Amino acid sequence: MTSPVHLLLAVLQLLTPAEIDPLDPAAGDFLDADLGTYLETAAEAYGDANYPLAVRYYLAALSRNIDDEVSIYNLACCYALMGDAELAALYLQRAVIAGYRDLDYVREDPDFDGVRNDPYFQGAMEHIAAAVGEAPEYSGEPFLFPGTASFPCLVELPDGYDPCYRYPLVVGLHGYGDSPESFIGLWDRFYMPDFIYACPRAPYPFMENNMTGYSWFLPWDDSLDVRARDRISADYVMSAVRELKQRYPVSEVFLFGFSQGCGLTWTTGMYYPEEFAGLIGFAGRLDTTLVDMSEVGDLSGLHAFVANGTMDQSVDVEAGLETVEILQGLGADVEFRSWVGVHAVSGPVLLEAQEWITSLTE
Repeated sequence: MTSPVHLLLAVLQLLTPAEIDPLDPAAGDFLDADLGTYLETAAEAYGDANYPLAVRYYLAALSRNIDDEVSIYNLACCYALMGDAELAALYLQRAVIAGYRDLDYVREDPDFDGVRNDPYFQGAMEHIAAAVGEAPEYSGEPFLFPGTASFPCLVELPDGYDPCYRYPLVVGLHGYGDSPESFIGLWDRFYMPDFIYACPRAPYPFMENNMTGYSWFLPWDDSLDVRARDRISADYVMSAVRELKQRYPVSEVFLFGFSQGCGLTWTTGMYYPEEFAGLIGFAGRLDTTLVDMSEVGDLSGLHAFVANGTMDQSVDVEAGLETVEILQGLGADVEFRSWVGVHAVSGPVLLEAQEWITSLTE
């Protein structure tokens, strides 16, 4: 058995393809690395102000997940707290390339106070602000308006599908930057599903790392009403639900979202509780500042399944518990599950959600 120390060294040793021996039995030892443990150790070291150790473990995890912008951002913080302005700037820029966009938070984050006045760091911040295209000044009063367009949606049907029989419908909302082509893959992780599973594509495409990703929401713009913007996204989801109900024999409808899609699951369900038998949300939060609460009534009769990972650095487990409290306060019947893991859909908890769906449809 390869030791954790050797696994860490293997992960940190980034080889070019020419340096890899395809016949070496140990060439894939890095696949045995527990990245969740690395991130947990990194977070503990960060909290204990042991920044060199935190850097080692963040780099070990990132060597196998280069798109984790939160961990890259935490690396920048570690280097800033170590007083290294150049490395702090370098990793902050890398975090932005990976998708980090909250520059207002960067400007207020006390972790960068020690390097904030360094000319190199200031120059990097100016470059980052220009690269992410912070909102330019323009004239005219902006507003949002709905339009009509066609968007793709992928559908999986249960084995032995009979168009004369009515099935529960589970509508999956993928996370930020993802796509229905990826999220539909969760179908294979259910156990003999006896429901229709549909994954619509989020409406707003964007480019990141030379790849196209999709978002359920428009880019942030302080000049636009965020509640109006998010209500348009909820209406978009409802248009997909109604189209699916016309195309397939549907009984109950469940909305299932991950991360950004999870947040939209909660808000859509709050606006249209009568449309759903249940809501399922993984690794997300319910932000009531994005909801016009004057339009939200009693949610009695609505069921919700809230699931969050205890090691999720993007959306912590407390966000899930706050969601439970909000939904219960509005009258919803809520189940909560947590797992020891990072920002992902837990396989075992996904099966628990499937059992929960079955309990509501039998």
